[in-house]
Amino acid sequence: PTPAPPPDPAAAPSPTPPLPTPPLPVPPPPAPTPPQPQQAQPERPQQPERPQPAPPQPQQQAAAQPGPPLPLPPPPAPPAPPTPASTAPSTAPPAREPATQPGTGQTPPTRNTADRSQSVLSTLERLRAAQQQNQPPRTRPTQGGAPAAGGGAPSGAALLTAGEVRGVSERISDCWSVDAGMLGLDQIVVELRVDIDPGGVIRNVRPASSIPSEPRARAVYESARRALLDQKCSPLPVPREKIPSLNAATFRFNPRGLVR
Repeated sequence: PTPAPPPDPAAAPSPTPPLPTPPLPVPPPPAPTPPQPQQAQPERPQQPERPQPAPPQPQQQAAAQPGPPLPLPPPPAPPAPPTPASTAPSTAPPAREPATQPGTGQTPPTRNTADRSQSVLSTLERLRAAQQQNQPPRTRPTQGGAPAAGGGAPSGAALLTAGEVRGVSERISDCWSVDAGMLGLDQIVVELRVDIDPGGVIRNVRPASSIPSEPRARAVYESARRALLDQKCSPLPVPREKIPSLNAATFRFNPRGLVR
């Protein structure tokens, strides 16, 4: 047999080429810079356009023109002639004579002295009439002029004249005042008696019957009492010999004349 050929010597290994170097990583692109916020600029207010006035309409032009002047009002009619007073006799009381002394200024200005003295005057007038009725008849004086025994008025009790009555009532009314706003004032009546000294000054005042208990009547009573005792209205304009006539009188106060 033919011997087998010897094996081929092992081929020498070829050198391994070096591996290629991997490429470097590409750097990431830079991040974009964010835009800076711009500061808001304040908007300037737009000036409004001035409206152009519209041309006046014909009616407005006509209204702007002044019209003709208004006619003057007719003159007022003349007042009617006063109606002649009737010829019937007047029942009004005689005119009051002025007081001998002026007022003190304490009375309210709503009425004058004549109105305030009406109630006092009527009281004294009734007193004068009662004295005339109760006075005994006079006898004719003797030839010497002296009255006969038992005749004539008592001494110091001579009657008051109409002028003296008015003088007393006006003097007292100068110091008398009441609240004119009191309800039912015209229906209140109070009566008082007085003590007068020989000089005509009232020294004491007392109720003719009793002091009223109703509040409104009590207020009128107190105002009348203060008026009688007020020294500004004393002495009373009465002669000394006629003082007893007033001491026997009842002064009746009714503020009806003070109420409008």
